[in-house]
Amino acid sequence: MANTITILSPVPEGANVGKKAGTAAARTLPKNFRVGTLSNGKPNTSHLLDGVLEVLSGHSQVIDAPRLRKEAPSYPAADAIIEQLAREADLVIVATAD
Repeated sequence: MANTITILSPVPEGANVGKKAGTAAARTLPKNFRVGTLSNGKPNTSHLLDGVLEVLSGHSQVIDAPRLRKEAPSYPAADAIIEQLAREADLVIVATAD
């Protein structure tokens, strides 16, 4: 595996994110907020999420929260996983990678 991970955003600069009808209202994050992750269990997803968290850890406002993994890529996350993330994280990053 390469020593460098490049993370690209699919959202173009200046995009009006979160303003479309039917999207959830943005919520203001607290001064210090907990960032959790949910891996879908596919190969390399943990590497991707580790890279994202490494970048975010450089920000003083970010606090680690649970890093969880679904049982299998083809099944939804168990209710217990969703409930734990809801309790213990202010922001959750979900990823898939091969």
